[in-house]
Amino acid sequence: MKTLIFDSSAIISLALNNLISYIKPLKQKFKGNFLISDEIHEEIIGRPSKNLKFMLESLQIKELVKEEILEIFKEDIIEETKNILYLANHTFKANGEWITILHGGEASCIAIYNLLNEQKKAIVIDERTTRMLCESPENLRTLLERKLKTKVEATEKNYDFFKDIKIIRSSELAYMGFISKIIILPAEKKEAIKALLYGVKFKGCAISEKEIKEFQTIV
Repeated sequence: MKTLIFDSSAIISLALNNLISYIKPLKQKFKGNFLISDEIHEEIIGRPSKNLKFMLESLQIKELVKEEILEIFKEDIIEETKNILYLANHTFKANGEWITILHGGEASCIAIYNLLNEQKKAIVIDERTTRMLCESPENLRTLLERKLKTKVEATEKNYDFFKDIKIIRSSELAYMGFISKIIILPAEKKEAIKALLYGVKFKGCAISEKEIKEFQTIV
């Protein structure tokens, strides 16, 4: 069985670009599970439903949960989430203080990922820090040094815990939706891809202009 585990950042990027309705046909095309944690459910439905600015998007996402397009993971992940938070937030230190780089939502996604037996699985997350922690932690340390303008020390033994976690972004989902002809736009292919990927970029997806150009050359 294939599984995608969704962080709130990716769902919000899609929702703010009016792409949330494409999640259902994307799941049908994917032929696997789309999972969220209780923590993510609270982030995308619970709290936003009480805020007039985000109420519409939360109701649209709520319908996906009601239809079990997005399924809430049922197993207990509390202890695993705590362990992940501890490891991630005790990996980088500046001026004698540990740097918080992960929060409950992202950690809960990794917890689900670790507990699943499926070989084909990935976390869908648009937030750059978590992706860098999993894919290039040393580059993340360097980035933190630039942002904080001070030396950042690393607990390098923690790198191995996160290194095999597969991450994708809403940009990859939007691209897959377009080439699968689920998302139809009135434009030439390269222009449509450009519009889609810049759309999610400006709504929070960590994708570079170089990557967008690379996506355009694939079609």
